[in-house]
Formats: sequence, C-alpha cells, structure tokens
Amino acid sequence: MDIAIVLGFLGVILGILTVVMAIVLTRDTNKLVKSEDERAKKLIVEGNERIEKLIAEGRERTQEILAKMDERLAKMDETLAGIDETQRYIASLIKSEGEKTRELIEQVIHK
Repeated sequence: MDIAIVLGFLGVILGILTVVMAIVLTRDTNKLVKSEDERAKKLIVEGNERIEKLIAEGRERTQEILAKMDERLAKMDETLAGIDETQRYIASLIKSEGEKTRELIEQVIHK
C-alpha cells in the first residue's frame, strides 16, 4: 500500500510539473512570438521606407529627364525656326537671282 501512495503522490507531482512546464513554455513561446512580431513589423516598416525613398528618387530622376527633354525641345524649336528663316532667305535669293538671270538672257537675245 505504501507503494501505491508513493506512486499516487508521484503521479500528482508529475501532473503538477506537467502543468507548470506547459505554463512556462507557453509564456516563453509568447515572448518569442512577440519579439518576432516586433522584428517583422520593423522589417516591414524599413522596407516601406526604402520603397518610398526609391519612389521619390525615381520621381526626381523623371522630373530631371523631363526638364532636359523640355530644354532639348526648346533648342530644336529654335533650330527649326532658324532653318525655316534660312530657307526663306535662300528662296528669296533664288527668286531674285532668277529674275536677274532672266534679264541677262533677254538682253543677250535682244542684241
């Protein structure tokens, strides 16, 4: 009988130890999960900040490219205006020279 009482007592102690260990393990697991959650949230925030920074840099670069393109287009417009003016001048020279040439031919023919 004494063995039955000792075994019963040891069974109760073993049951209590099991409950205590479960509580301790649960508490430690919760701490680990909480710290891992904080770490994951921190990584997400850092990732979002990096993405926002990259987006901002991309927008700045796009604005720079657009500004350069506007400058180039303005220069092209100036160049085209100059070419147009030059073509008109050449056309007027050809017209005036053509009239002089016609006059010279008429003078030669009439002689």
